[in-house]
Amino acid sequence: MNKKVFKILRILAIILCLGIIIYEAYRIYDDQREYAVADDEYEELKSLALTWPKGEDESQIVDYPLIQVDFDKLEEINPDIVAWLYFPCLEISYPVVKENEVDEYIHLTFDKQVNKAGCLFEDVLSDREFRGMHDIVFGHNMRNGSMFGSLKKLYATGNEHLLQENPYVYVYTKDYVFQYRVFGYYITTVGSEAYKVVGTDEAYDELLEYIQNHSSYPRPAEADFTNRPSLLTLSTCSGQSGSGKRFVVHTYKTAAWER
Repeated sequence: MNKKVFKILRILAIILCLGIIIYEAYRIYDDQREYAVADDEYEELKSLALTWPKGEDESQIVDYPLIQVDFDKLEEINPDIVAWLYFPCLEISYPVVKENEVDEYIHLTFDKQVNKAGCLFEDVLSDREFRGMHDIVFGHNMRNGSMFGSLKKLYATGNEHLLQENPYVYVYTKDYVFQYRVFGYYITTVGSEAYKVVGTDEAYDELLEYIQNHSSYPRPAEADFTNRPSLLTLSTCSGQSGSGKRFVVHTYKTAAWER
């Protein structure tokens, strides 16, 4: 190979590398831009529909966070709204919609704008009133920690205190506030038994056994499944895009209050 050909090849290699760098830089910029748009939308929704108590006297103290959710305003924007999900220890606070078809909201925000952040959505086969034997809510594992991007903190070294301080997830519906207690989490794959459709006592018990055998989190000593309380699974992606890996957090219903 003469020097002229070698020089040309080197120049082409440099151009190719620069092209890849520019493309990846644009992708990062585009992702960050979409993240910012989605973050702004959800912050506006919180300002519009959520009311936090300014102070609590003895008459106001109850067993769950006193968040008021204006479902009428949310329904005006999107009639698919079914709940507001609040996971205090991870600062997750988002509306939840009920998908009408599989993955309908995977790239649609709450106001149905196309965006990689998507929306928290309840599985098409789950109960829209969160009274099913096993309901599932999906959300993206966003790089900036939004949506379900902070779920991975649960298995990060040094974060064991998070669930010790507050192991509860709260689901606010139009009529009730449901409290769920985390009792298991682990990395799994698309279509695993973690997503089992449960309609019988036998299927419920099979799911519990599967969770027990795979969980990286020890089942709480106080966890009582004698009466088969409703289960709620939170699911997000894990690892590289397209790997088929998922991270799931399993919870069981411990209390319900009328709103």
